[in-house]
Amino acid sequence: MSRTEVTIAGRDFLLDDRPTYEGRMHEGRRIEGLLLNSRMVQAIFDDANPDTRRHWAYPDTGRWDADRNTDEFCAMLPVYRAHGLLAVTVGLQGGGSIYRPDVFEHYVNSAFEPDGTLEDAYLARLGRVLSAADRAGMVVIVNYFYWKQQRFRDDDAVRRATRAATRHLLASGHRNILVDLKNEIQEADDILSSRRIHELLDIARSEQVDGRRLLVATSTHPRKHLPEGEWPAHCDFLMPHGNNSMPHAWRRELEAFVRDPRVADPPRPICCNEDSIDIANLDVSIDQGVSWGYYDQGYGCAEKQGKHDWTRLPREAACESLSGFQTVPVNWTINTPHKRAFFERLKTITGSHGIVR
Repeated sequence: MSRTEVTIAGRDFLLDDRPTYEGRMHEGRRIEGLLLNSRMVQAIFDDANPDTRRHWAYPDTGRWDADRNTDEFCAMLPVYRAHGLLAVTVGLQGGGSIYRPDVFEHYVNSAFEPDGTLEDAYLARLGRVLSAADRAGMVVIVNYFYWKQQRFRDDDAVRRATRAATRHLLASGHRNILVDLKNEIQEADDILSSRRIHELLDIARSEQVDGRRLLVATSTHPRKHLPEGEWPAHCDFLMPHGNNSMPHAWRRELEAFVRDPRVADPPRPICCNEDSIDIANLDVSIDQGVSWGYYDQGYGCAEKQGKHDWTRLPREAACESLSGFQTVPVNWTINTPHKRAFFERLKTITGSHGIVR
């Protein structure tokens, strides 16, 4: 029996028919109705390629353990919730961990077979996440597709994958689910890009169990928040990403985004579920009535990102020191200055009383 249910009313998110952060104001700004969140896409990560699997070994055991990763993540959900975090994004195909071509081009992390059928082990780990989040009073934003893991045979396989994942989530009985269909769609003509993604959005929206369907959206690449296509009309909420935008630029971008007729009519929640460790963008988002998502990559990923150079330091040698929430293996505790800064700010904004640890 699901304990936590997410719904939408206008531009607000609701949990169990009540606005999130009900009645909360901070520094004159309305917090009520927002869904403050964090990108935790590797919570059910695994790698089917034995040649790259060794890169994910835990420092203390010298081996990778997908169940340990999920269990340690689930154990932290009540702690995140105590600090005011209401949602986490978890990926059926994860996200980038190590961006070196010898790794990034070859690792295999996907809940889908090439024909679009589902992998049971991934579903089992996802089920543990959904249940733990449900108990904690949290929402799971389930991301179906990540660009680097597109090994589908054809468009029919992608359609089959969309239908199968949606049916599985509905059949789980959990009501604490939002769907981010494709991570960061861009302007192109294939079925997983802006001019055709509406075909998949419609599949996900059409699946029902006892008259209930999932709330569905797709996130957009920060290079262009509203790429060409009819997809906005097929979304229950909107998900622009902030990543490389400095606070002044992010403010301008959100002001334009909120006013755009494709966004404003009908009114729907706007939820950035991927930005950066730059919590100044969190405050800018709140100013615009937009939910915000923390994204902490971690050192050892071999990538310089727009607002932080993750190549500046090597990957940490001890489990207790591992940085970030995306470079695998992940230490899911609040163990670094970046993480502590975000969760402390979150606690202040939401009026929560969690103890940072």
